[in-house]
Amino acid sequence: MSSLHSLIIISDSDSPSTLENLLAGCRRPLELSATTITRREGLNRLGSDSPPQVVILVVQSIAQGIRDVSAILAVNPQAMIVATAEEKHPEWVPTLIRAGVDEYVTTPITTDGVEELLERAALMFVQRQGGGGWGKVITVYNPSGGIGATTIAVNLAAALAVGGEIAALVDLNPFSSDVSAFLDLNPAYTLSTLRSTERRMNAGRLMDAMTRHASGVQVLCGPEETGAIVEITQEQMRDLLTTMRSRFGVTVIDAGGALSERNLETFDGSDVIIYPLLLTLPVLRNARRYLRGLHRQGFGPDKVKVVVNRHLPEEEMPIAQAEEFLGAPLLQTIPNSYPEVKESIYRGSPIVIGYPRSPVARALVLLAERIMTELNS
Repeated sequence: MSSLHSLIIISDSDSPSTLENLLAGCRRPLELSATTITRREGLNRLGSDSPPQVVILVVQSIAQGIRDVSAILAVNPQAMIVATAEEKHPEWVPTLIRAGVDEYVTTPITTDGVEELLERAALMFVQRQGGGGWGKVITVYNPSGGIGATTIAVNLAAALAVGGEIAALVDLNPFSSDVSAFLDLNPAYTLSTLRSTERRMNAGRLMDAMTRHASGVQVLCGPEETGAIVEITQEQMRDLLTTMRSRFGVTVIDAGGALSERNLETFDGSDVIIYPLLLTLPVLRNARRYLRGLHRQGFGPDKVKVVVNRHLPEEEMPIAQAEEFLGAPLLQTIPNSYPEVKESIYRGSPIVIGYPRSPVARALVLLAERIMTELNS
């Protein structure tokens, strides 16, 4: 996926790092052996003609860790720095990120965790070099609540994570901020944590606010207080999307509300917009208004994909008639199976994980596959 190929581990200890064994078993080949080396030797390698792209810095003292980060960036500003330390020092995370660390990993870490770390490092390296290969952004949008946009967004992210993508989910829905409820998360930090009087959104704080779900999805939950999302500026929204693209293979955004400047900025920074609807006349009439509005803003059928949710073919308007009414094609239908969906929400587990054989889960997995195939073609 990217040109990441070299890595070193810097530690005060002379003993081999546990990370070495995990890295040796990774599927991603590394040109340089992941040998634990001293600070001085590490700085020499970083200043060479072919420097390693990733530095794993084993931090045992926060003061020394800050000095090490400063020294590494002075020698090679392009290096990706991953700090690792014991979990008993959670207060070190924001300090090291502000110092210039790209990722913070607590030990012990699993092989899967190392694989995910390398994948994120690869994306960040490509972004820092100014090349292509950024992650994708999928926005699920409906102006009104009650259509099932959050259900689709949560399950798309989970399906992509289960399928091997490094996936993130961002709750930008001003109506309810339901993502945390759907996934049974009680995050220490939410989107409101990131709001400040500063003009730009800090990437380090943004990543620190993410909460990992059991499905493997990294989630940025919406704030508890109403109105908080609306206060995010267009420039902060651009910062958020840029950070998501640089850290994750795919980011799914749950959005809603009017065609505001914030939403338009989100749509402009997205690769595809999924517009879910129901095949009832009131919903279709509203959808036609908003699809026309999106088209006037430059978001036509090439970017906006219409999906029918809770489909009951024997009771609803025929697909062909609905397409003629909307003046837009329907990408896919998702069958109605409310009991399973409701149970998955109660459990805090996406239906694609809790009921993978259900028609709804299969339709959502197919939707994820179709979207990614189109984006990668």
